Amino acid sequence: MFGLYAWMYEQESQRTSNRIKAALSSKARKGEFKGSVPPYGYRLISGKLVLAEDDTPNNVKRIFRMYLEGKGFDAIARTLTREGCPTPAQVIGKKNAGLYWQGTSIKKILTNPHYVGDLVQGRQTTVNVTSKVREEVPREKQIITENAHQALISRGDFEATQQYMEGRRRLEAKPKAKKHLFTNYLYCADCAKALWYVHYRKGYVCGNYYKYGKHVCSQHSVKEMELIGVILADIRKSAETLNKNEVMGRLEAKTLQARKQAEKQMQSLQGRIEKLKEQKTGIIRLLASGTITETEYKEATESGNAELYSLQDQLKGFQSLQANNSTGESIVRLKKELKQFLKLSELTPEMVHRFIDRIEVQADGSVNIHYKFTATALLTA
Repeated sequence: MFGLYAWMYEQESQRTSNRIKAALSSKARKGEFKGSVPPYGYRLISGKLVLAEDDTPNNVKRIFRMYLEGKGFDAIARTLTREGCPTPAQVIGKKNAGLYWQGTSIKKILTNPHYVGDLVQGRQTTVNVTSKVREEVPREKQIITENAHQALISRGDFEATQQYMEGRRRLEAKPKAKKHLFTNYLYCADCAKALWYVHYRKGYVCGNYYKYGKHVCSQHSVKEMELIGVILADIRKSAETLNKNEVMGRLEAKTLQARKQAEKQMQSLQGRIEKLKEQKTGIIRLLASGTITETEYKEATESGNAELYSLQDQLKGFQSLQANNSTGESIVRLKKELKQFLKLSELTPEMVHRFIDRIEVQADGSVNIHYKFTATALLTA
């Protein structure tokens, strides 16, 4: 019965979705803007786009002008961030709006046909009600109303921008960038941004500093070869220490304690998951009996589904961890691996993955290396 109910509700949801799409398409053909958020530089009044009465229209014009002058997406984003221009998310009052412009936001503005005065809607659509994946709609099937509102950019400049963008895309096509040894392991101790590898420095610098400049964060740089030397020396030292019975005993006790805590968390997760499933079944029965409406059903299940999926992912993570580890085996395996790595003269990606959890770099260049078997601050400026 559960499967039958689910199929029935999916079919009804699909019909509702089709009716909503038809209504929105009708509004679009009448020249009304059917979205909830107007393009950056515009405001929405009675279904029509009008120019905003702030600096955002001028910012749009500057973005097009800077791009045609040769600046890239990220360079334009850095300029706007440095000048304190409000981001699109800040303009609409989004709660989690970021402070900095992103290159992706610049690209969206440069490719938005609304800025020439045309109302172009239905550019994307969802595959079906059970998927959030969106696909592009061919231009001939899009709903286009020419000269529907005041233009910010001339058609000539907009077309030149698209041609220039296509040309740069072909020119800049290159093989996938090499992933360096400490990529996804090095983080800035102040802003928490990942460090980026810079070739001419032969090391890593804070991503925020490299992208936005010193007014956002400082360098937090570290040389790759220095870091490799320190980590290899520390791994050898840790392998020698593991030969002592006292240290081995402490590691075994900590491993056993962590395993017991994991089992308790797994039991708690399983209990919560079962409770959510029962609640969901009850809500479906209420919908089937007509006690609640479909809208009420969606509101009641939306947050519950998100929590359920999150809890199931957490449970899978604990189960995988428990399956691959036992109290004694993990210690023995770690000791064998460390002895094996003692024979190597270089730090390999496999070693980094097995032993290192996270490396935090301070403003003065000192680092705090968090190992998966211990945590020590090793490299100082």
